[in-house]
Amino acid sequence: MKRIFLVSTLLASLFVVQLGSGVASANAQITPTAQSVSGVVGSAITATTAYTATGISGTKVFVISPSLPGGLSINTATGVVSGTPTEASVAANYTVTVSDGATSATATITIAVSGTATLSPGTQTVTGRVGAPITATTALTDTGLGAKFFSIAPALPAGLTFSSATGVLSGTATAAKAATTYVVTAADGINYAVATMRVTIAAVPVMTPATQSISGLIGTAIAATSAFAAPTVTGTKTFSVSPALPAGLSLNTATGVVSGTPTAVTAQATHVVTATDGTNFATSSLSVVVNSTTAPTTTVPSTSQGCVTPNIGGRLANTINVASASLPLSQFACSMRIGVRPAKTVVVAIAHQGTTVNRAVARYSVVLTRVNGGSITRALTMATTPGVLRANYQRLISGTWSVTVVALSADGTAVGTYTSEAFRVG
Repeated sequence: MKRIFLVSTLLASLFVVQLGSGVASANAQITPTAQSVSGVVGSAITATTAYTATGISGTKVFVISPSLPGGLSINTATGVVSGTPTEASVAANYTVTVSDGATSATATITIAVSGTATLSPGTQTVTGRVGAPITATTALTDTGLGAKFFSIAPALPAGLTFSSATGVLSGTATAAKAATTYVVTAADGINYAVATMRVTIAAVPVMTPATQSISGLIGTAIAATSAFAAPTVTGTKTFSVSPALPAGLSLNTATGVVSGTPTAVTAQATHVVTATDGTNFATSSLSVVVNSTTAPTTTVPSTSQGCVTPNIGGRLANTINVASASLPLSQFACSMRIGVRPAKTVVVAIAHQGTTVNRAVARYSVVLTRVNGGSITRALTMATTPGVLRANYQRLISGTWSVTVVALSADGTAVGTYTSEAFRVG
């Protein structure tokens, strides 16, 4: 009996020593035993629940292992985990231990932090007009990204530029664009964030009349053009023209009227007249050609010898056929065809007899003009033998267009001019 009593006394002493060293006790525990946290970089998490400890009577100190994701911390007095994460972290289990130096207990917290960062401002609006610089957008700032690269989609209107370093949109648009939402993405190779920009680019306001034409002769005063009306330009208007007018002609900067007596032969060209008050502006187009006083010596074809059909291959949304009888004179061309493709492309085909038969015409100036402003000119040179010349215009803006073809002699004198009916593109 004496031996049994001594063994029991020794075991009891060892148990007391273990508790005094802060080891876990079967009677000590903390609740809740398990918690979970799901956070997003840059956003404060919902703080965990404070722990309730039983079986631990001394002053309690809470610790956690392994180290928490950046931005999060544990309250050593309550065990509460809180904060705003600054880095992404995959889901992992963390052990919370509470101890009074003699007794301890543990619980588990599962923490996951999403790497989707944020950009500010989250959305911006850009409203501009063709030919006028837009107000640059605000530089984007991020939360939760390292060294980053900005990109934008879809493709911006022509003339606008986007900084891959700052996310700033700036520039001067050269084409109109209906209201479109663009997505800006910032990425550091691991995480990313997005913002949006709503961009609208209005077309340049058009003056009245929208188009005018001048056909003059050297040494003879032209009929002055009509004065322009520009209701969108509300201040004091100043008119200008580009490119420069032919020698002998001048523009009234107060009214936009062109007058004078031309002194040199000038091939047909389109000039843009602009009215501005320093803030607003509007444009109109002016077609000018100056011929010599002596009519060129020509050989007028008496038949349609060698004429072919001005075919245009591929699928067409609209076709305008121009027969010889609809052209201004017999030596102008055999016939013409204007084809509009569904993909905003226009093809102008001109069938000719060649310069061997038709010596009146050496080349053509083909001008595609948009009713709301803007034009594109193509030059076509006639071969010596019959054939078909084609002018192609691609990636056009949707709208109403027309074609003007000027037949020119070898010395650049206009032989005749044809203007088509208006047609729709897009």
